[in-house]
Parts: sequence; C-alpha cells; structure tokens
Amino acid sequence: MGDTMIQVDRLTKIYPRKIKSNNLSKDRLLALDSLCLDIPHGEIFGLLGPNGAGKTTTVKLLATLVLPTSGTAYVNGHNIITEASKVRVSIGLSCGNERSFYYRLSGWQNLEFFGALQGLNRAELRDKIKSVLERVGLYEERNQKFMKYSTGMKKKLNLARALLTDPPCYLMDEPTSSIDPFSTRRVRELILELKDEGKTILITTHNMHEADLICDRVGILDKGRLIKLDSPESLRKLSKSYKIKFELKDNSGEEFLHEVQLLPRVTNVKLSNPYIEISTSNKGETLNQLIRLIADFNLELKDLAIEEASLEDVFISLTQGDDYV
Repeated sequence: MGDTMIQVDRLTKIYPRKIKSNNLSKDRLLALDSLCLDIPHGEIFGLLGPNGAGKTTTVKLLATLVLPTSGTAYVNGHNIITEASKVRVSIGLSCGNERSFYYRLSGWQNLEFFGALQGLNRAELRDKIKSVLERVGLYEERNQKFMKYSTGMKKKLNLARALLTDPPCYLMDEPTSSIDPFSTRRVRELILELKDEGKTILITTHNMHEADLICDRVGILDKGRLIKLDSPESLRKLSKSYKIKFELKDNSGEEFLHEVQLLPRVTNVKLSNPYIEISTSNKGETLNQLIRLIADFNLELKDLAIEEASLEDVFISLTQGDDYV
C-alpha cells in the first residue's frame, strides 16, 4: 500500500429499516454505496455531506464498529474485516458517543479505565492522561463527574481518549460541533499539530469554513456516494459564480435595483444593509456594467468588494444539483 494510510475499496453498507413495507427496496437503507478512497500518510482529509449522506457510517466502518455489507477497507495496512484488532490499535477514534463513557466516573477516571483497556500500564497512564487533558483544555475539570460535563466538555473528553495511545491515524466525527469558538480554534490547532507529527486525520464536518482552513483534501458524499474529491482550493474554482458587494453613499432607489437585476450575467441581487450583493457568472463584465449604471443614476460608490465562491457555495450547488458548477 506504500504511502497510503487509509484505503477504501468499494465499501458498501445497507441497513435494514425499522419499519417494514411491501416494497423490498424501501425495507433497506443504502447508507454507503461503493465508496473508493485513498488517504495518504500525514493528510488531513475532510468528509463533507448533508445529514444522512454516509459520513458517520464511513467512520464506523473504518473503526470496525460495524461490518460492511460488501467491499472492504484497510487502515495502516490492516483489513477492517479480517484484522479488526490491528485496525483498532492503529486508530484514535473520536465519534461524540456519550454513552460509551461512565456517567458516575470523573473525566480522569474514565480515561484511566479506557487506558487500562488499551494496555497502558499504570505508571505511563498517569502522565499520559495529564498530557492529553492539558492538550484538549480539560485538565482543570478532570475530577468532575462525566454527568456534570457540558456538551463541549464531553466532546473534549472524546478527543482526549482518542489521543491516549498516540496512534498513527485519527478518525474524528464532527470534532468541533457543540463547542465554543475558543475551544473550536484549539481543536483545529490540535488537528494541525497532529498533522505536523506525521499523523493522518480523517474528519467529518458540516463546517465548510473549517474544512477550507485545515483540510488538505475533501470528499463530498451525497446519498451514500462520493460525488467530488479534491483540494478545497480546486473545488472553489469549480464555481462559475462570483459575488460583487458594494455600498453607495446615498440610497439607490427601487428603479436602480431593478436595472441591476436586469444586467445580463446577474443571477441574484440581495439587500444586506448598507450593502447590495450581486451574484454573477462574469465578474469583469458585470463590474463594468455596474460602474456605468451607477454613473447613469448619478450615484456615488462608497465601498466595493469582489468575492470568489466559497466552499459552502460549491457544496450546496453540488448536493442540490445546481447547474452553475
């Protein structure tokens, strides 16, 4: 497998539906459909998709928590079906599952328990727990019972548990959901630190800004299928839409806005006081026409900015089947 940390080969997962019907196809839920994917050592890979796209199912399959219906995958060279125990040793899993922790134990005691299960001896475990709790910013709350933890604190403890054994690969399911902006920034910094240490990290996220900031590549899942895979920068370039955002010194009036809407390449006009936002498929042509229109109405431009499409714009377009990508 060479430089590949995660190799996914036609991985498919079908779940039986809880409610049976007379239609066999409706009795089954295709959660993941023939996923093929290679993630090299040292890459931060983001898995994006709407709810129900198959992101969490992918993480669970790679973590050997569920078995695939067909296909397989390899993590650190180990088959997720035939070498599950070796796969588990190779990964640090943070999946946000509160039920796997003991509510009446403190954060420290929970990590002691899981560390012992993973074979860490008592002498090294104490230092390791202190280190990972400090790293995720939870050391001061180490003696609080898990049941008293906030949602964000529980998320941090999940990350701390993933760090305990210092594995070569991390699987993180929405690692920054439900935590405050300061903690979110710290988690992102932690993920980048892990990359600098040579680790491979697969994250799922709904946060397009986050994916753009830290991921080397992203894959977009929709209805269980991988529909796009590339770097965030390359994906942004897929869009044929631009935004021109401008402010006028005086109110423009309805007639001016109507004329803006009639410009040939303009697809949308939105008022966002004090700004007017235009979506266009040709920024140069529209900008020239806009400047002439402002002059024709004897208006004065106060501020202007041109924005490229964001990763979120491209994501929405791809998953909703819009034509402009």
